[in-house]
Amino acid sequence: MTPIFDNGHGGMIGGKYQTKGKRSPEWDCGVLYEGMFNRWVINRLIELMDREGFKYYHISPELRDIPLWQRAERANKIHGKDPNTYVISVHANAGGGEGMEAFTSPGHTNSDNVADLILKDLERNFPEIPMRFDQTDGDRDKESKFTILTDTKCPAVLVECGFMDHPKDYERLWDPIFIDRIVSSLFQSIKTLY
Repeated sequence: MTPIFDNGHGGMIGGKYQTKGKRSPEWDCGVLYEGMFNRWVINRLIELMDREGFKYYHISPELRDIPLWQRAERANKIHGKDPNTYVISVHANAGGGEGMEAFTSPGHTNSDNVADLILKDLERNFPEIPMRFDQTDGDRDKESKFTILTDTKCPAVLVECGFMDHPKDYERLWDPIFIDRIVSSLFQSIKTLY
């Protein structure tokens, strides 16, 4: 399977963040902008894919904030031409929790198998991090009606790498070594699916 990368939310243009909200409190390291963090992870994944010669797609390479409907439409066009694809959307979370989690669309779909592999790898590679699983339906992912999950025709997984508004997660999300570990774990999953 070939990944379709999605770094959710806008990035920085001329020092100005392109998305309202979607940021941490201003703590010791400064404000962590989610769209900026998402690009750090996706860009490192793209580098590893390039180095290995693996095929991939990227539906949100722009720094401006691409609307959700447009990202889903882009993924659907790619999937129409290359049906052996899936979306992996990378995010940093907020809302007062701690730890990592992943979401798929409601119900049992092929997305659940992709998410379960990603979450198994994250759980193994981050034994010190709380994993926020919902195993009531037999797998680890949570379910939500996020547009990137419900409006795409291919399997799609949204990975939350930690909570920007939790002090411990905030420090982790700023740490380049932690980011490299996330990238390494996700790349391990991608290679298995590939």
